[in-house]
Amino acid sequence: DRVLCLFPMEPPIYAAHRVDARFIGHPLADAIALTPDRTAARAALGEAATAPLLALLPGSRLGEIHGMLPDFGEAARRLARDIPGLRVLVPAANEKCRAAIEQVLAGNPLFRVLDGQAQQIMIASDTVLLASGTAALEAMLCKRPMVIGHRISPLTYRIVRWFGLLKSEFVSLPNVLAGQALVPELLQDACTPEHLHAALLRWFRDAVAVAALQPRFLEIHQSLRLNASQRAADAVAELLHRVITQSLPV
Repeated sequence: DRVLCLFPMEPPIYAAHRVDARFIGHPLADAIALTPDRTAARAALGEAATAPLLALLPGSRLGEIHGMLPDFGEAARRLARDIPGLRVLVPAANEKCRAAIEQVLAGNPLFRVLDGQAQQIMIASDTVLLASGTAALEAMLCKRPMVIGHRISPLTYRIVRWFGLLKSEFVSLPNVLAGQALVPELLQDACTPEHLHAALLRWFRDAVAVAALQPRFLEIHQSLRLNASQRAADAVAELLHRVITQSLPV
């Protein structure tokens, strides 16, 4: 039997337990261009080419939206006081998510809520504020600077810490894949509007730091861009061939 892995750090983990694993790359890395077209993304969304734009992704589950969006929204409101003309785009995964987002944001005109289009919004943005998850990988592949804000229940967090269940120094995929803190992770008590605002403001004001991210993000993107679907099909075909060959009479 063989396990197909999307990330290069996974096969050694399986190998330690004598499980055959093969790194095949990630389909998102194949689907997203190495150099996404921000101008086209903004045009498609009806946004001005030069307007400062923040993508805000609080998560796709209702619990995440109610738990994270109030602080995310407040951080964005503070940022708007520092960045004249700031636009904040919030993608909603479905109708229930949209209703929850609109309820939390209470019709504030700073925020534009859209149905889906998360990837397009990230490509168009200057910076992304998001909860940890696959969206962080997607933002990295879109080559956008980001701030990770995330909280879990205090009890769950204590259990994770007490039993040493968190094996990585980082929680977001960009940092895990890089092996260093490329983007800020504001977790638990650090995930406050004040801290989120400060981290976002740095990306808007520090062009040198933003530029330094680009070659690192591109390097990681290229390492994951291996035609994952074809490699997965080849691995399955190889396994089937082996099974059929072994079952044939000698």
